[in-house]
Amino acid sequence: MTSKERVQAAFAHKEADKVPVDFGNFCCSNINADTMRKLRRHYGLPDHPIKIKDMSTMVGIMEEDLMNLMGCDVQELDPYGDTFGNVNENWKTWTYLGETVLIPGDCVLKTDEKGGTYIYPCGDASAEPSGYLPKGGFYFDNLERSPPFDEDKADPREQAEDFPVVSDAMIEFHKQRMKAYRGSERAVQASPGYFGLGDANNIPGPNLRKPRGIRSIADWYTAPLLYPEYVHEVFEIVIDRAIESFKKYFETFGDSIDVAYICGTDFGGQNGPLINPEMFKTMYMPHYKRLTDWVHGNTKWKVIKHCCGGIFPIIPYMIEAGIDALNPVQCSAEGMEPQRLKNTYGKDILFWGGGVDTQKTLPFGAPEDVRKETLERLKIFSKGGGYVFSAVHNIQANIPIANIAAMVDAVKEFNGS
Repeated sequence: MTSKERVQAAFAHKEADKVPVDFGNFCCSNINADTMRKLRRHYGLPDHPIKIKDMSTMVGIMEEDLMNLMGCDVQELDPYGDTFGNVNENWKTWTYLGETVLIPGDCVLKTDEKGGTYIYPCGDASAEPSGYLPKGGFYFDNLERSPPFDEDKADPREQAEDFPVVSDAMIEFHKQRMKAYRGSERAVQASPGYFGLGDANNIPGPNLRKPRGIRSIADWYTAPLLYPEYVHEVFEIVIDRAIESFKKYFETFGDSIDVAYICGTDFGGQNGPLINPEMFKTMYMPHYKRLTDWVHGNTKWKVIKHCCGGIFPIIPYMIEAGIDALNPVQCSAEGMEPQRLKNTYGKDILFWGGGVDTQKTLPFGAPEDVRKETLERLKIFSKGGGYVFSAVHNIQANIPIANIAAMVDAVKEFNGS
């Protein structure tokens, strides 16, 4: 089977010749740029600066040689821009964790007296900085910059300002990327724009020069209770734009795209849901369903949603909303035991992730611990299909390379390759 056929079989909940694998080709299965360079050195691949896919998470763009070596079955249609509104082209050098990396050409950074680094929205240094990397830190944290929310003057269009309909420039960018990957047999995962319904990474408006609306993360998580009509209006606008954007992408790429990413809003924490599941059902599910109904009614694409944490009681509503795949499958969170997930929901939704714990096992375990957990998760999740192997969320900086290699080797051992 080709990689594309393998992934398609998984979505059909059928066992393929091998379990399909994703490393670094979904927004939350990425690999930190410094770790990626160390991996390349470990495997004896050409050593050169890594391109940063997103200045927020500081993850790298996977290259063909590393994907081949790690056995990747998925190819991401590289993101046009990042969290801070930088366009991923015209690369220039920068130093990160003592190594040279490549960052978007329009990215503007400024160092402060403490040795930290500010980043500016859309490369506009005349605006307030929207992110900050502390000295010795690994990631740019969002900065909240908007004035206090005024309910009497609230305009839902201001809240939705950071989710525009996709531009012609973005489509042209992806046309070129699709040409570059045309010879690949991998399944293509794409984000036809990004339309997060309250994604914490986007709430502060890091890509906006002057964000307006509810931009405090704490305030946003209470907004469905305090301002439900306002939130529904925001979501209506966002989904209208999402459908228009998805239409443009389907007109351009058709079924060359296999998997469409729709949203990264988290509804779970380490100890269970962050919201009442009934709130998800009434506030979020109808809007997701409107988008997935268009996708399933007009394309052959499958829909993937990212959602961290203990969300066991919310998953039935995600299934009802038409979501085909769930990532990252945080098995360390409350109620997210692998066998329980597979037994309860395995026939109705594809699990994309869950392969090895990135909080404890991968960073702090021994290679044998990683191998054991990887094989256990593969055995549970792969039965009957409905599974794409990946680590639980991004592989971070300072992860022992021997542990990552042990994970890769364990997957190949399970797949007999």
